[in-house]
Order: sequence, then C-alpha cells, then structure tokens
Amino acid sequence: MGSQIDKLLEKYWNGETSLEEEKVIKSHFKSNPALNNESHYFRYLTKQKEVKYKGSKGLSGKKAWLSAAATITIGVITAALVFNDAGKDPFDIDDPETALQATKDALMMIGSELNQGQSHTLELTKFNKAKEELQEES
Repeated sequence: MGSQIDKLLEKYWNGETSLEEEKVIKSHFKSNPALNNESHYFRYLTKQKEVKYKGSKGLSGKKAWLSAAATITIGVITAALVFNDAGKDPFDIDDPETALQATKDALMMIGSELNQGQSHTLELTKFNKAKEELQEES
C-alpha cells in the first residue's frame, strides 16, 4: 500500500490526480496518521473543510440594494463628469487677463494653505515646548 500511496502522492503534487485518487489519499492519511509532512497537510485540509463560516451581520437585503444602487449612481456620475471634460485642457486659456487672474487665484489659495499649515506648526511647537518643560521638571 505504501508504494501505491507514494505514486498517488507524486501524481497529486504534479496536479495529475483524479477526484477519486485524491479521496484515496485523504482516506489513507485519515486512517493511518503518520507523523510526516503529507499527513499533517491532509489533516489540515480535512479540518479546513469542517470549518463553518458564521458570516457577518453585514447589510440587510434592502440596505445592500440601496448601497449598490448608490455606488453605481456615483460611478455613472463620475464617469459622465470625467468624459465630459476629457476633451478640454484645463490650462488652455486664450485671454491673458483671464490667465493672470487664474494664476493669482491659484497662488492665493496656495498661500492661504501654507499659512494655515504654519499656524498648526506653531501650535505643535508650543505643545512640544510644554512637553519638554514637564519632562524636565519630573
């Protein structure tokens, strides 16, 4: 029996076994629990078949349909917006005055964002200084 199992194992690892041959291999290792790698592997497969999926609470049927519909709607709207503006170059401005105003607006936006970041950095500096003072006292 050992040489037959060895041949079946070789076919199994090469992916050449039939379902019936795999059943023979699995039943062999179930009835003859040897302490080798193949035995552990097939016992593991058997245990994994017995594991029952409990599932998650997830979304109920109606909520799942609404969620799917909302996702599809958002996808369609996004695709329409992207493809609608696909032919236009957002940086193609013919009028020099309009281009100057767009540049000023962009620079003002960047400047305001940098100022906000600088104020947050100042707050963090104060916090770190207070933390260091507390650590020095203790």
